[in-house]
Amino acid sequence: MKKIAFLTLLLLGFTSCKTPVSKVIASKALPNIELKLVKNLAPQLTETSGLEYYHNLIITHNDSGDQPTLYFLDQQGNLLYNKTYKNMNAIDWEDVTKDDTYLYIADIGNNYGNRKDLTIYKIALKDLDNENALVEELHISYPDQKTFTQGYQDHPYDAESIVAIENDLYLFSKDWTYQTTVIYKLHKNQKNQAAQKISSYNIKGLVTGATFNGTDTVLLCGYNSSLTPFVFKILYENGRFEFLDKQEIDIYGGAQVEAISYLTTKNNKEIYYFSCEAANIQLGEDEALSQAQLYQLKWKR
Repeated sequence: MKKIAFLTLLLLGFTSCKTPVSKVIASKALPNIELKLVKNLAPQLTETSGLEYYHNLIITHNDSGDQPTLYFLDQQGNLLYNKTYKNMNAIDWEDVTKDDTYLYIADIGNNYGNRKDLTIYKIALKDLDNENALVEELHISYPDQKTFTQGYQDHPYDAESIVAIENDLYLFSKDWTYQTTVIYKLHKNQKNQAAQKISSYNIKGLVTGATFNGTDTVLLCGYNSSLTPFVFKILYENGRFEFLDKQEIDIYGGAQVEAISYLTTKNNKEIYYFSCEAANIQLGEDEALSQAQLYQLKWKR
């Protein structure tokens, strides 16, 4: 589980575990959003870090400390099965996205700013059930990074969010110091490449997940220094991104939101799932581990 240097969780921060499963959380401050806790996730998923929706299944994975494993859930958040892939490594998996043919797994976590092996794994969707599937590797670097001296949460070369849009991949960085995000463009088929900087935005938080609705919207998720989760709507059109609307999410006590995925649009509402990883809760000498959780979010267009 990643450590957050600027944050100490107290027992009051046992967060959304106090919210009954399937209860809709209403908030006067969020008239366009409906939020529902779907399920406390299985113990294998304490560090859920990416989400993708495919063939009525929710695909997730842990970040660091796990095998190169994808976990497959039903829409009620129940763990159905998992697959561990022989031709991938897992250093710090942070997000997952897909297009019509491939799933892309972003091994791009870089808390210390010293990684020279940032990799995106590319596996055919039709091969997801094959643990021996052939896998392509896209090796990426940041164009303006000149030093790889080990630090900790004090540099702009970390990222946890990626989306596939048309012929490209887009990475959203996480800057621990200034809490901005930089959008980088990546080629889907170039084995070794420096990410192309597109734009940046002072998002005032840590971006931890991203998803694309297939037409015109990227939705980011993340949290701020007080562990208040948020989503940020971005308009996408012809390779351009316009940051539109940031909404804090009303989860009691806050939550370490880590991943988000678009499902569908019904009755003029976009439906998303997002997940929060478990957190260590400290009060005096007592310590407990909260459960990772899966939420459903509906956003009125």
